[in-house]
Amino acid sequence: MILAFGTVCLDRIRRVPHMPEPGGYVEISSEVFALGGEAANTAIALQAWGSEVVLAGNGLGRDPRLAAAVRDSGLRFVEDHVVQSGETPVCDVYVADDGERTMIGQGFSAMAATVDPSLLPFKSGEWFTAEPNMHGPAREAVRLAHQAGMRIYAMDFVDAADPVFEGSYWQSSTDWVGKRGNARANLAWVRKWIDEYGCFTILTDGPNGFVAGSPDSPPRLYPPYPCAEVVDATGSGDIFRAGMLFGLDQGWRVTRCLEFASAAGCLACQALGATASIPSSADVEALISRASI
Repeated sequence: MILAFGTVCLDRIRRVPHMPEPGGYVEISSEVFALGGEAANTAIALQAWGSEVVLAGNGLGRDPRLAAAVRDSGLRFVEDHVVQSGETPVCDVYVADDGERTMIGQGFSAMAATVDPSLLPFKSGEWFTAEPNMHGPAREAVRLAHQAGMRIYAMDFVDAADPVFEGSYWQSSTDWVGKRGNARANLAWVRKWIDEYGCFTILTDGPNGFVAGSPDSPPRLYPPYPCAEVVDATGSGDIFRAGMLFGLDQGWRVTRCLEFASAAGCLACQALGATASIPSSADVEALISRASI
């Protein structure tokens, strides 16, 4: 089992020809609603690839579209830890024709009050993954999962006081730490993080690839897979995380996990929205094969 704890929201995805200048105007060309949020994105990809995954998120609020989207996804969604429904979190995602995007959220700051992490279904020996959007409860959930003997895959826990455990897996991006487009700086940053926390560390850098390493393997730069067209990068980091967990849960060697995760994240950028078109495992493997020729 892989227990994915974190944000479950409604994504309102709006296509625009380009991002407006400050004070400018653009016309929205299309609008769709989809299930979103870091935990939901990761869980949907894992489910599509055949993993046994449990999604545990925030309260869904009163907007019936979010509850319907979760139900229609077919995910195993648990709510025993939800203590109040709260406000339905909605993320407005504006995506330009050149792939640039920006996001504006509503209801996310209230998510933490909707859950009690002590009621999550922790299970020793299984995988637990989380991101810090629910602040205190998210951090407490990671600590409790570790105490319960779960294997930890943490995403975007970048603050000095965050729960990062020796022997765990950790992932973030240059949206939060490191330096976009600067491989030397990112290699140094990852090396320092490994020395401090003793975890397997992954720092993604969008179209510039990623840096990964561990206490037993010096950090190195991995080039990106070729992307025919970047339509929307929303959720690509979540799909990368899903790819890593998919492989780790099956006992793959870590380099194989990194290949699968990177290829999956690349393919996820070629469709609108994070969950509307999850690449199949066959498509991921085909991209890996093409790139190795």
